[in-house]
Amino acid sequence: MSRMHVTKVFPVVFGGSLLGVAYKSWGGGHEERAKVYDGIETDERLSINWWDDKWSLRQTSWRRGEATDPQKTFDGNIEVVRKLLETEPVVKNGKAFVPLCGDSKVVPYLAAKGMSVVCVEGSENALKRLREEIATHPQAVQDRITVIEGDFFTASLPEADIDFIYDRGSLVAIDPARRGEYFAAIQKVSKPGTVCYLEGIIRSPVYSGPARGKPPPSNTDYAPWVKIPNIVCGPPHNTPPSDVKELYKGWVFRMEEGAMDALIEGLQDTKNSHAHYRSALKRTGDA
Repeated sequence: MSRMHVTKVFPVVFGGSLLGVAYKSWGGGHEERAKVYDGIETDERLSINWWDDKWSLRQTSWRRGEATDPQKTFDGNIEVVRKLLETEPVVKNGKAFVPLCGDSKVVPYLAAKGMSVVCVEGSENALKRLREEIATHPQAVQDRITVIEGDFFTASLPEADIDFIYDRGSLVAIDPARRGEYFAAIQKVSKPGTVCYLEGIIRSPVYSGPARGKPPPSNTDYAPWVKIPNIVCGPPHNTPPSDVKELYKGWVFRMEEGAMDALIEGLQDTKNSHAHYRSALKRTGDA
């Protein structure tokens, strides 16, 4: 029997989990995309019920792109996380925070590295899968994981106690209007020297998508497609580096050299709805 710590914070006002950002279509497909672009049912994708239904139906395309076996996989996002764990002394054997964690296998991975891990999730179905995953690990790993079940914005979070934050799909998932609240929570759990791994996305201003979910007749004929004001769509919401740097005042922001140019080049084709980037932030001073 796992002794994994669980804290419940209900009722849930808002929640959800996204664990990937680099794909053209999401669980709801282009039909639901168009509803958002048309200004219809814009709140549906910000409700806990919508996310929980997606987890229940296993329509979790956002899960693609994250390492499924972090102990053996050396590419993608986990490579960046490994480098941060190795090069930032404050992170080693410290405390980690994973907001909107879903069933991420990085949670037990960090615990297996010796870190105490606190994670927050609002979807019961996602947490069921997370618990099943955690239960496959040694008891010592399970005992280093604390799961807070409920709304991120109302949860009782650890104060000034976190050394490392793993944000893969959390900032991009929340309502952009609540980013100030989100950053306030990040400030609350962090302290000078805290390191954050963050994945964001850049949306193309306009995306050529199929009209109401109808695919084009061939891979090269996009005549029946419609042009969508893609930059305002989400989730995942547009989070360009400039917005992240503006939000995370008092944090040093880093991206791989040449990454920004590659993103811009990739989005020149309007058939690419968005591209993701990996970054690292470090809190400085008393910000």
